[in-house]
Amino acid sequence: MPDMETWGLNEEFGRLAMARKIMAVPTSTGSYVEDRDNAARWIARFGSGAEADAGTWVDSGEHSVVIRPTQESVDSPCVLYIHGGGMVYYSTAVFRPFLCMLAEALQAPVDAFDYLKAPEHTVEQSVEQLAQHITARCRGWTDRQLVLAGDSVGGLLALYISLRILPEIFSRIVLIYPVLDLRTERESYRTYGEGHFLDRDSMRFFKSIITPFFLARDFDPMALQGSDLSRLPDCSIVTAGCDVLRDEGLVWAEHMADRSIDLRHQHFPDLPHDFCLYAGQLNSARRAVAEIVRTAFPMKGQS
Repeated sequence: MPDMETWGLNEEFGRLAMARKIMAVPTSTGSYVEDRDNAARWIARFGSGAEADAGTWVDSGEHSVVIRPTQESVDSPCVLYIHGGGMVYYSTAVFRPFLCMLAEALQAPVDAFDYLKAPEHTVEQSVEQLAQHITARCRGWTDRQLVLAGDSVGGLLALYISLRILPEIFSRIVLIYPVLDLRTERESYRTYGEGHFLDRDSMRFFKSIITPFFLARDFDPMALQGSDLSRLPDCSIVTAGCDVLRDEGLVWAEHMADRSIDLRHQHFPDLPHDFCLYAGQLNSARRAVAEIVRTAFPMKGQS
């Protein structure tokens, strides 16, 4: 077995990765329902803090959850959030501890959305419904800046919706270890393809589901059309160093650096994909989330 230094993970995530290997946590059982339950249980056990919801006001609806902090700043934006999971896994319930942490740290409401899961539903069905719900919510948040954020495939969805569905609505988009390259497997696929919480084979499966939808609409984040680039809002991108998606995020951030937008890039070299979900129990993830809050989500009037 490679040691933690070879893996590149920090000590906390290195121990958790080894525990995962020793426990022989399967990538898939063959049942999507069981796999989703197993993924949710893993995060609840090893990622969520016992007091994650303490003090926040939570309103759970059929398709979304609105979380308000104990103390809300008058200058805070409203954060609309699209969760990751390859469009196959996770839910706002799994993300709730992280979302509560985000709301409290920002002193801002966080409005997070569920969506239809693949492969039981098509990506077209999922994106269409998600876009309808986000559009309706935007109409209700007329007194605030709107920030659209998402992690992993949620980052890809946030980018697509901000450019193709609701252009010029959001003051900023925040992409957390996003899926961006739909065509190429870069070196990070080989370096971090196993044992780093998002395996290369799982990502290949997710891409086989989502790629046809976006390419059929001429939407390629690595080669955005001029009309898309002209509508790109201010953007924050977060990359993780021990992640199969690392290299595409780094390349995208470099490519966008010369655009006339406020681009903020944060890189956490020793953290894996999905690290935000572990902020309730792991200090390294908690510190990273705090840094993301300080830098990726600027308040009104901040430079």
